[in-house]
This record gives sequence, structure tokens and C-alpha cells, in this order.
Amino acid sequence: MTTNGKTTSSSKKVSTKDAHFQNVSRRKYLVGPIAFLHMLGISIYSGTTTLYYPYNIGKELFPNSSTEREKSSICNTNTNTTDTDNGKIIQSEVATFLIYVAICGGIPCILANLFFGSISDRFETKRLLLFPAIGVLISQFCMIAFMYFDIELYYFLIPSSLLGLTGETFALIQFTLSYASKITKNGKERTVAMGLMEIFIGMGVLLGGLVAGYIIQDAGYIWSIVADCVVISCNLILICLLPEIMERKMKEPWRCLDVIRSFQKSLQFYYSKSYSGIRWKYNIGLAILVIGWVTVIGRNNTEVLFIISPPFCLNPVDVGWFHAARGIMQHGIAMVLIRVFVIRLSPETIAIIGAISGLIAFVVEGITSSKVVLFLTTVIGFGTSLGIVMMRSIMSRETPGDKQGALFGGMSAVQTACTYFGSMLFSAIYKDTVYFYEGTIFLLMAGLVFLSLILCVLLIIIPKLMGNEYDLQTKKSKIQELKVKV
Repeated sequence: MTTNGKTTSSSKKVSTKDAHFQNVSRRKYLVGPIAFLHMLGISIYSGTTTLYYPYNIGKELFPNSSTEREKSSICNTNTNTTDTDNGKIIQSEVATFLIYVAICGGIPCILANLFFGSISDRFETKRLLLFPAIGVLISQFCMIAFMYFDIELYYFLIPSSLLGLTGETFALIQFTLSYASKITKNGKERTVAMGLMEIFIGMGVLLGGLVAGYIIQDAGYIWSIVADCVVISCNLILICLLPEIMERKMKEPWRCLDVIRSFQKSLQFYYSKSYSGIRWKYNIGLAILVIGWVTVIGRNNTEVLFIISPPFCLNPVDVGWFHAARGIMQHGIAMVLIRVFVIRLSPETIAIIGAISGLIAFVVEGITSSKVVLFLTTVIGFGTSLGIVMMRSIMSRETPGDKQGALFGGMSAVQTACTYFGSMLFSAIYKDTVYFYEGTIFLLMAGLVFLSLILCVLLIIIPKLMGNEYDLQTKKSKIQELKVKV
């Protein structure tokens, strides 16, 4: 009777849990719109500030310039010297300032994402999502005040630091991807889910650039940030509606030692003996991700500076359409094609296709001087982001469900470091090469993507070379992992 009583009680408990989750399960799909709105907001914010920096510096360096309207590009800042000379001076100064932005925002952002990653499996995702959203909102208020009172540009490093302290966009990406991995089954379903999340993220970036460009042209920089505040406020409402899916809550007090141990858990996949059979795959995957994050995300600020300068001279609306075209190809069409690719191709093969696409696109962008060809690079580089998506899927596939938060937390910390390092590196290179050859940074990126291509090929070759030994190591690794979990 007691045994039956326990069985009945256990089944009732499971039934109650399942019934509760069925009542709220449809709201779990709000994770997609949440990622979209946040990326829309951060894209408007980033697009506005990136275009405001050269405008502000140009106005300060050349107060007698004919440029009076905020929609004008660097190409319209001629005074006593030639248009090209003034533009290069502004580019060099902006590149220097972008280095300071990368340092002030990057260091706190890396530490914040390490911390968030360490607690993502311990606390409710819904509550954690509030940190990056509120951080963006506070930074926006600071930007509005500084722009309105025409504060000196270096004070703008304050909102950059505040944004970094709350994880910027990387914290939200790690939380939403971790959430998506917990509500999907391992295998193709999770691969497709990761692709869909990339679509939401990409579409937010796509529309954000367009919205920022048109608002800047019609109303100015301040109103672009005001519109951004509305977007983030709406996202806060959706976050409050998102259901929590945590299976158990930890009631132990949170200590500093626990944080350090959690940091270690986020990096255990790359050195722990528990993953000896597949550790090589984690490390190669991480190397491919590093190259992808540095080139795909880290180049953004420098690339904007590149395309608003001679010979392209794109205005804010053109910049928005350029990013929109790239977003449609890399985060729209390419991610939709993933659903077709996974039927016949392995994730490793898809990553190779993406690397080849990115390699060609960077070379063309580095040597072209035509605006038409510049826009064509967005089509050529349709698969530039495929390697990032596939590596996340491959590494998630090899990771137990209760370690997904730690995995994505570590990824987010590395992604944050790579993004800011890429921004700082490319800004420094651009500053020193702008008077020599502006396309140098894109040829450097092409070299990095070529290295990524070689690593993708190794992911296919190594298991074949290892043969049965690889299968045995993989099984041994999984057995060790089960022992660790027990």
C-alpha cells in the first residue's frame, strides 16, 4: 500500500507539473520575440551612436564646415583642405575613440557575462533577462541627456560602461539560447531551433539599422534613441510574461566561492578529463566561434566608418539598407536554408559552405571601390554566420541538458571578449592604414576566415582518422559524464 501510495503520489506530482506546463507552454515561444525586440533596440542604439561619433567629431574638428544637417556623411565636411583629407582625419579620430569605447564597455561586459553564465542554471531565466534590458534602458536615458546638452564626446563612455556592466546584448543572447535549448529535444530539432533564434536575432539587427537610419535623417539622433526606449520598454513587458521552465530551485545562499566554481564549470568543456573523448571537438568549435565572432560582429563599427567615407559615402539611410541587405542574406535566407541543409548535410559541411562564402565576400569588400559591388558583397557573404550557428549546435549536441546554461554562459563570455577585441583590433588597424589602404582590414578578415575553413575541415577529417578509437573515447566520455552527474 505504501509503495502504491508513493507511486500514486509521484504520478500525481508529475501530472500536476505537466498540466501546469501545458497551460503556459505556448508562452515559452515568447523567447523568440524577446530576442527580436532586444536586438532591434540594441541595433537602433548601436546604429545611432556609431553614426553620431563621426558627426560629433567632424563638427568639433571643422566648426566652419558646410555640414549642418545630421544626415550628412563624412564626405560633406570640406573646409580649406580637400574633402578626402578631412574625411581621413575624422576617420582616424573616430577609430581612436572606438578603441576607448571597446575598452570601457568590453572589460565590464566580459566580467558581467562570466557572472551571468555562472548563475544561469541556478536562477530563473526570466529574472536574469531583466538585467540586460534594464541596462540598455538606463544607457539610453544617458545618451538622450548627453546629446541634448551637447556634452563632450568622451562622456559618452559612461553609458557604454553601464551597458557593459549589465551584459549588453550578449547576456540576453546567452539566456535566450539557453532557454531555447531547454525547450527542444537534442538533435535536428535543436539545430532548427538555434537557426530560428538566429533568425529572430538577425531580423532585429536588420530592422534596427533601417529604423535608425530613417529616424536620424528625418528627426535627428535624439529621437532615434527615444524610439529605442519605447522598443525596450515593450520588451520588458514580454519578459514578464515569459514562463519559467526551471526544474528545481537552489535555496542555498550564493557565495563568492560558488561564483568562482561556476566560472570553472563554464570552461570545463575545454580542459576537463570528463570530456576527454570529445574535448578536441569543443576546442576546435570554440576556435571557429572565436574567428566568427571577431569577424562577423567585431568589425561592425569599423565597417560603418569605412562605408560612410570615400569612395562610398553612404548616408544613415544607405547604411541601414546595407545592414538590412546583409541581415536578410545572413540571418534570413541562410538560416531558412539550414532547414534544407540539415536534411542532406552535416553541420560540419554547412559550416564549410559558410566559411567559403565569407572568405570570398571579405576579399571582394576589401578591394572594391564601387557602391554596387559593395552591396553585392552582402549577397556573396550569405553564409558568413553559418559557422557560428553550426558550432553552437554541434557543441550543444554534445552537452548534457543540465550543462547547457554553463556551456552558453562560457560561449557568451568568449563572444563578448571577441567582439570587443575585434572592434579594438580593427579600429587600431584602420586608424593606421586609413592613409595607406582602407580595405586592409577586410583582407585581414579574409585570412582569418580561411583559417576557420581549415578548422571546419578538421572537424570532418579527425573522426575518420581516429575511427573506432574516436567512438570508444566518445562512449568513455559519456560514461564519465554520467558518473560526474551522479
